[in-house]
Amino acid sequence: MITSHYAFSDDSCHVNGRYNSLALVSLQKKDLEAISNSFVELLNESGIKKEFKWEKVKNAKYRLAGEKIINLVFKYQAKLRIDVVIWDLEDQRHKNIKGCDDAENLVRMYYHLVSTTLSRKWPVANNCWRWHPDKQSSVCWNLLQDCITTKKHHRTADLLNQNPNFEQVNLKSVIPSESCKYPLIQLADLFAGMGSYSYGHNELYKIWKNQNTRQISMFDVPKHKFSNGEMEKFTLLSKFDKISKENKLKIALLSTCGLKSHNPNCFVNFWPYTPQHKFDKAPTKIRMCDCYRKDSPL
Repeated sequence: MITSHYAFSDDSCHVNGRYNSLALVSLQKKDLEAISNSFVELLNESGIKKEFKWEKVKNAKYRLAGEKIINLVFKYQAKLRIDVVIWDLEDQRHKNIKGCDDAENLVRMYYHLVSTTLSRKWPVANNCWRWHPDKQSSVCWNLLQDCITTKKHHRTADLLNQNPNFEQVNLKSVIPSESCKYPLIQLADLFAGMGSYSYGHNELYKIWKNQNTRQISMFDVPKHKFSNGEMEKFTLLSKFDKISKENKLKIALLSTCGLKSHNPNCFVNFWPYTPQHKFDKAPTKIRMCDCYRKDSPL
């Protein structure tokens, strides 16, 4: 079958190591060239010669480029999806798990997110997918592709809280790629970074937000000093929060201690993963194939 749809992904880990995230950008093949070219043109106009990365948002140059990228995403909102999963390494799924396998945990999150997005969020029949994950991710891609395409894991809890018996996905190829050559991997990097950062820096973001309101405090309270990176990233998060509300996406930020979508069917979807049942525990260092057996607790 001829490829009809493309997906691009990247993962992110918050600086304190507690929150990890994974973002998947998906779209139809017919829209790929126009959106990719617009992204590259935007970077050139912003004076970014190599590539955009969330971790580089430490000055006005990268923050302004990030704002332009967010505007670009909303310009093409009818033509793409961005799905982000965030997980907390201190929740009941991960805490006190001896020999927790972080690499395998990432694989499992990829499995949930890709299977769900490709099968449930693009309902057109006979889709044929080509997936470009960031080359830096430590994943056995061939085995993951086999798990997604050849099996129906009836006991796998659906990440987006829907029917766990998702349709099988026609994933034609998985090609680990360099983000500098595939700009939509950079787009995934931005949203994965915003996802994990919004949780790991939530308390500081609240302080920053309060200090930057137009209301004048009645008390002489010493202001918190933020690093350049924190100020620029908070400004970008605030920009995304504002435009999301203007477009009625129902994505919370302050009230949920991080980015969270109340309607996962919107074209941008942030989903903080929570344990689905008492047996939903982080994987330990065992073979990957054992995690997807028919009798697996997942």
